[in-house]
Amino acid sequence: MTSNSKMVLFFLLATVFNILLMSILVILFFGIAAWVHTQPLSMIILFVGFIASIVLTFLAYGRLMKWVTVRFELEKHIPQLFKSRKK
Repeated sequence: MTSNSKMVLFFLLATVFNILLMSILVILFFGIAAWVHTQPLSMIILFVGFIASIVLTFLAYGRLMKWVTVRFELEKHIPQLFKSRKK
């Protein structure tokens, strides 16, 4: 497997993970909003939950990518991704 195909596979899996995690969090917050029966409070929960799912997904994705990079030594396997750019 070439390094380009490894990079494509890495980004595809990372994207699928990101979409699944965000979907789970949105469904969770929709469930909480449905459980609360008052209209104004459920709208606030939906709004805050949507924003929170984006933020939480971003934070979890960043931490997981750091862990995966160190754990599987991605600097060696996908060098063009981690190459420093000289200006």
